[in-house]
Amino acid sequence: MKLILSIIKLSVPFSAFLVLVPEITSAQQFTLSECIEKAGQNNTLVKIAKQSLETREKLLESNKNNYLPKVDLLGGYNYIGKPIEVNLQQVKEGIVEGTANQNLNTANTIFQQITGNQLPQSIQDIVYQTSKDLVNAIYPNYNPKISKQSYFLAGLMLRQPIYAGGKIKASQELSAQQVESGNANLASARNLSVYNIALQYIQILYLNAMIEKQQDIVAALQRNEKFAQSLLSADVIPPYQKNWADIARVHGETNLKSLNLEKNNALLTLKDLMGIGLDEPLEITQKISEEMHVPAFLDPTNNTDLKLLESKKSEAKIGLKVSKSFSRPNVFAIANYQFFRKDLPLITPPWLVGVEFQWTLFDPERKSRNHAAESLVKETDLLIEQKQQAVNLAARVTQNKLISLKEQCETFNASRKQSYTTSEMVEKRMQNSLSSVKDVNDALQLQYETEKLYHTSLVTYNTVLATYFYIIGDAQGITSFVH
Repeated sequence: MKLILSIIKLSVPFSAFLVLVPEITSAQQFTLSECIEKAGQNNTLVKIAKQSLETREKLLESNKNNYLPKVDLLGGYNYIGKPIEVNLQQVKEGIVEGTANQNLNTANTIFQQITGNQLPQSIQDIVYQTSKDLVNAIYPNYNPKISKQSYFLAGLMLRQPIYAGGKIKASQELSAQQVESGNANLASARNLSVYNIALQYIQILYLNAMIEKQQDIVAALQRNEKFAQSLLSADVIPPYQKNWADIARVHGETNLKSLNLEKNNALLTLKDLMGIGLDEPLEITQKISEEMHVPAFLDPTNNTDLKLLESKKSEAKIGLKVSKSFSRPNVFAIANYQFFRKDLPLITPPWLVGVEFQWTLFDPERKSRNHAAESLVKETDLLIEQKQQAVNLAARVTQNKLISLKEQCETFNASRKQSYTTSEMVEKRMQNSLSSVKDVNDALQLQYETEKLYHTSLVTYNTVLATYFYIIGDAQGITSFVH
């Protein structure tokens, strides 16, 4: 008995706890719709999805310019190991022979014009041999150098695709589809963010209701404790019955403290989901609604995760098209203009235009890449089929749970109303000395437990309702039922 009294004396008074609770009257009140709107601006998951979409949109804009020509400024310094030489020795025989024959033909033509006859063969042989010996005598016996060992080049190079085998178009289609996937990913992120916020908000509404009920219980336990004290002072009840009242009151106040701390933690989690500072004032005083309306059930064809997978499948199909396009040839129009050719060893035209044809005839990886792209399409088909089955099952299960939970809530509601009648009766009987202090404590405890069962069924119903809207791809639909 002394130990029990010591515990009671050491317990923190409920009035002291109220002083310790932070002042929240100045905190901003938020409805579920306002929480969702705030999260749409600040939630990290949504921000990442938005940034990813912006990146894809910029890549799409970039790919739209693939048909435009590419102009490069080319410039460089070149150093060769030795100056370029003209290999005269390689062509010496042909030059000597050609010069001798040319001189012979010239002499023969002049003689024929003067005399009307050709030179005698002996004279022709002398002219031919003399010319040959003369050219051999003066022909250089070395290869002359025609440039320095270093030179500078600079110019403009233009390359315009004419035909790319569908590569450019397929690349643009892939970028456009990636933007669609970015939109689907953003929708999925928003749907998930709304769903998480709704679950947390519903939990806070439940805690608000339970805190209110627990406050009523604590007030009743305090009245019971005072009444027990008056009975003890009048020697109507023994001290241990007063101790029961003290212990019940302490337990009630402790439970109330726990509920308030649990709500504070729930508010912190909600702030994090909303993307606002943990120290920013926020308060939600609404209690969970006791009205239950089963929504009109819809087919889950708009499930955001399913939409994202379907978008990924389209990406895979276009990726296969891109892979196959690499087996086709490319045709480019080219132009080159060199405006700086210092010490260039050979005199070449300053500009050129042309058409370039490029076709990869052998690529051992091409076939494997095509097979991999085809496999990816099949994989997305299987993922979509699996997700569709899971979504259909989840939608059907949540529909059945909503109907069952509605009936359960109605049953628990009748039970908790009966517990209130019982508590009132037991308290009146104690006032007339027909029941004990413990009987009142037990009745109040039963009343609290029935309230907890009822509100637990309510929060479960609303949680399943939020899950149903999340499954069908409209998580924000819960705002029509939870405010």
